Amino acid sequence: MSEKKEFFANTLKDALLQASIDLGVAEEDLKYEIVTEKTRFFGRQKREICIRAWAVEEAALPALERFVKQLIDAMGLQLKSSVQEFDEHVMVHFTGRDYRLMLYQNGNLLNAVQYLLNRLFSAGVEKKIFCECENFRRQRERELTQLAHRFAREVKSAGQPLELKELNPFERRIVHMTINKYADLESVSNGDHFLKVITIRPK
Repeated sequence: MSEKKEFFANTLKDALLQASIDLGVAEEDLKYEIVTEKTRFFGRQKREICIRAWAVEEAALPALERFVKQLIDAMGLQLKSSVQEFDEHVMVHFTGRDYRLMLYQNGNLLNAVQYLLNRLFSAGVEKKIFCECENFRRQRERELTQLAHRFAREVKSAGQPLELKELNPFERRIVHMTINKYADLESVSNGDHFLKVITIRPK
C-alpha cells in the first residue's frame, strides 16, 4: 500500500480527481476514507470535504496487461493484445486490422512500445518484456541471423572491420549473439541513443 495523503475539495468527485492526479493512478485504483465532511456558510452555503487516499498496489503482470490495452485505446488502433509469461521473459502479442502500423518502417512503433513497457514494468515482473506482431520478430531474427553470418564471412575474408547501419536493441542482440559464435570475431555497439551502430571486427 502506498503512502496515504489528504485532499480537500468541494465534492467527493473533485477530491478523488485530485488524488488520482497527485498519486498518478486511475480513480479505480484508489482507496479512500472520508476524514471530514461539513457545510460552511459565508453568505451562501458551501460544502467542503477532506479525504485520505492511497493507491492500491497491483500485481505487475495484470498491471502490464491493463496498461497495454489502455495504450492501444489511447493510440486509436484496431488491435488486440495478449500477454504470455515464460520462464525467462514475458511476451506481448499484438494482432488485428492495424498491425501494419505497428510494423511500419521496420517495426518502429512495435520497438517503441517494447522499450516503453520494459522501462515501466520490467523491474516489476522481474523479466525482460518482448513485443511481437504477426511473427515480425521471428522473421526479422531469421533475416538478421543470415545477414550477420554473411557479414562475418566478409570480415574474416577481408580482415577489416565492417560497420553496420543503426539497429535497435532487439536487432543488436541478434547480431551480437550470432557473432559470438565466431571465436576470431567480435562485435561492439557504438552510440548513446536508442539506435546504435554495430561494428564487426577481428579480435
